[in-house]
Amino acid sequence: MMGIMERSSADIEQVLEYRAAIIDNRLGSLVYAIEPSALADAVRYALGQRGKRVRPAVLTLSCEAVGGDIDEAIVPAMVVEMVHGTSLILDDIIDGSRTRRGKKTVNARWGDDTALIACDAIMSLAIRELTDTEGGLARVMLKSVADTMLRMAEGEALELEATACTVENYYRIAGKKTASLFSLAAECGGLAGGGDYGQVEALKQYGMHLGLAFQIRDDVLDFISPESDMGKPGLVDLARGRPTLVMALAVAGGLTRDKMLAMERNMLLAMLRPHIEAAGDIGLKEADEAKRMLGPIPDSPAREILEALCSYAVTRPR
Repeated sequence: MMGIMERSSADIEQVLEYRAAIIDNRLGSLVYAIEPSALADAVRYALGQRGKRVRPAVLTLSCEAVGGDIDEAIVPAMVVEMVHGTSLILDDIIDGSRTRRGKKTVNARWGDDTALIACDAIMSLAIRELTDTEGGLARVMLKSVADTMLRMAEGEALELEATACTVENYYRIAGKKTASLFSLAAECGGLAGGGDYGQVEALKQYGMHLGLAFQIRDDVLDFISPESDMGKPGLVDLARGRPTLVMALAVAGGLTRDKMLAMERNMLLAMLRPHIEAAGDIGLKEADEAKRMLGPIPDSPAREILEALCSYAVTRPR
């Protein structure tokens, strides 16, 4: 078995690619009749937007890590990805984004109104898929999905009204808006795999810390990655006033957003270098804490990949 530290980003991305293909095939095979045609097209387009599918991978791996079979996790993984997809559409509408991952956003192609209605349609499909599953877990998972969607909405609202870019506010928003969905993915995977209470709770905490590590890495990449690698304009979070850990640390160090916006890019990056490094260190701590949460999970190839995802979260190039 390949050791955790020996797994490269390419190794992890192969794992993600394999599991993403399974989820993509199932999403593409959803049978539904939606009218009018513009709404149906928007829903199909949104469900076909291909990302890394990290959250479904976390869910399926969590299922296998507690002794379950990947087939038991496919529907919950689809639901988690559909929740994630709707959150991206809402982000794009709020930000007025025209592209995502190098393609036009749903709102850019069909307008904000149809994009919003598409979110409703996608969530209706997600609920239908989950309630159609056999077994007694659908009700438990539905409650977890509903609780997570509420937390994500709270995070979005907190971000909109945030007046102070502080580390405390950052963690409140990132915990609700981003990490809660990772936590849901790991929890539902544990439930689908038949994990005991301690294992499911451990996976929930693993997902929360992994999600924070992913978000912090995104914050860092917004400052250091070329636009072509990120699939979106560089420094977009700073330009839109979105709180990131780098900005929160910089503000705590005496910089203001206005000062940062007034700086030439290279000068700004030089000024922010200590804060970028500090954010990276915090991300490493979150990744280490995520690994620690896997204590109750027995050794297996799936657990090994869950651990390796922690390293990948904070070293990935995009």
